[in-house]
Amino acid sequence: MESKKISEQFVQNLLHALPCWHSKLVRPFKDTLNGEMSLETYYCLETLRHCGTVTMTDLARRMKIPKQEITRLIDALAVHEFVERVPNKEDRRMIQLRLTPRAASYLDNYYMKNKAFIQALETQLTEDELHRLNEAVAVLREILPKLG
Repeated sequence: MESKKISEQFVQNLLHALPCWHSKLVRPFKDTLNGEMSLETYYCLETLRHCGTVTMTDLARRMKIPKQEITRLIDALAVHEFVERVPNKEDRRMIQLRLTPRAASYLDNYYMKNKAFIQALETQLTEDELHRLNEAVAVLREILPKLG
């Protein structure tokens, strides 16, 4: 019975936290993109940077979006020469994706000129609060993938 109370508490905390999460973290981060790209595009580029070379299916799985959406996104990024499709030497049917040097350079430069989000966190929160927030997100990152 105690676990039911904890899960009910979780739902209540989540319902209270999500609007604030969106308004205080997601929206300001999205605003730092300055209309240059969508949040989805940014996530895709950073996921590719983190993975190195990855298949379309694996990228869709990692980003938790349908393969059709990834295909559309990759097509657009390929037009801008941010992503390249690399044939697999062992299986000609399998195509791998990776960032181009142009995309990596763009992301590096983009990060350097758009530090507003990080600076806002540092000015609005104490160092202890930043540590606690980081720990909370690390716990979410660990536990959320376990949900069906």
